[in-house]
Parts: sequence; structure tokens; C-alpha cells
Amino acid sequence: MVSIIIPAFNEARTIGPLVRSVVGHPLTAEVIVVDDGSTDGTAQQARDAGARVITMEQNSGKATAMDRGVSEASSDIMLFLDGDLAGITHEKVSRIIDPVTEGRYDMYIAILSRRNYWLNRVLHFFPILAGTRAVRRTLWNAVPLRYKKGFQIEIALNYFSRATEHRTGFEVVARISHAIKEKKHGLVRGMWYRLIMIWHIISISFQLYIIYSLKQRIRSLFGILSAWTAS
Repeated sequence: MVSIIIPAFNEARTIGPLVRSVVGHPLTAEVIVVDDGSTDGTAQQARDAGARVITMEQNSGKATAMDRGVSEASSDIMLFLDGDLAGITHEKVSRIIDPVTEGRYDMYIAILSRRNYWLNRVLHFFPILAGTRAVRRTLWNAVPLRYKKGFQIEIALNYFSRATEHRTGFEVVARISHAIKEKKHGLVRGMWYRLIMIWHIISISFQLYIIYSLKQRIRSLFGILSAWTAS
């Protein structure tokens, strides 16, 4: 069985339809909405639609909300959905979770457009920007807490999936969409939120793919040298 976890901050317009679209899926044990300090009725809309709602007193960021949802989830497989998604159906839920529940992958990512797919062909790690993904608890737990921050979490999941030899796959799932930040928050605030997201992505990519990887290689080299000198 799968626990669906939806971190949501001020998503009252979209959270109800989203929850109703996934409730009752035959492989879904529960639908958990983590209300990340919303002020617009998100929690009530989610509750009315049939979700179990966990309320955070203040806005703590997407990754913290996701981590709270995982800590409350009853299943060892989680399907993460963004709170502003539209177009989700039971059939699409199955397409995302089946590769994990059937044991073919430990994480499976839904890319929401063909454009993103072709970018992924150029940038191998591009699925980092996809929040719609099924993840095994073992992989979630393999990500150190210091990397479970804000918009960094998708990149961290991708990196530690490879580093810990968890299997990851992805595919384009058509006709799923989400509201862009400029539309949700207005042009100025939306652009500000987008800049914050981009900064998080650049920062965590540098930390993991350069600094962390270099440290791991140095440790490995010292381990080899220590074993050689001890022999």
C-alpha cells in the first residue's frame, strides 16, 4: 500500500479537487495533506475532500512538510504530490506508483511535459524539478536531514538515490499541470519565489555534486591509503 503525501501552503483553490481525485485508489492506504501554515482555508478544504490533515503552526517549507508527512505515514512507499496539481486520476496514480510497488524501482518520477523530458535528455539530473514522485521510505531515510530543506529535496533525493544504489526511473505523464508561481502569487511575488527556488537548486547542486562528492572521494582515497599502509 501507498501513502499519498501532499505538502500544501495556501492551496485552498486546488487542494479539494486534487484530494478527491486520488481518494479511493485501490493501492492507497491514506491521503495526508500537510498544511504548511496556510492562512486561506487549505486545511478545511482538504479535510472536507477526505484527506487526513496535519497542521503545521507556521510555514516551514516544502521539504519540512514532506518530512512531517513521512513521519506520520503508515506505508513504506510514499507518493508525493504538489498541492496545486490538476489532471491527476487513478490511472495516472497507478502509472507513477506501480513501478515502485512492483519492485522495479525505488523511486519513480512523473515528468509533466515533453519539454521537460527533452531537457532531461540534455541534463541527466533534470527530474530534480519534478515534485510528483513515488519514493520508498529507505531512500527518504538515506537523505541526511540537512538536505531536507525547501526546494532542495528533489535534488537531494536524486543524488542520494544514485549514491546509495537505489533504482530511479521516470516518464512523461501527459495532461497533468500545476499553476506557475507568477499566476498563484502575482507577478512580483511569484518571480521572487521563483528566484528563491532557483537559488535553492543551484546551492544544493553545488553542495552535493561538487563539495559532497569531492569529500566522499577524498575519504575513499584515504581509506585505500590506510588499508595499503596497514598491509
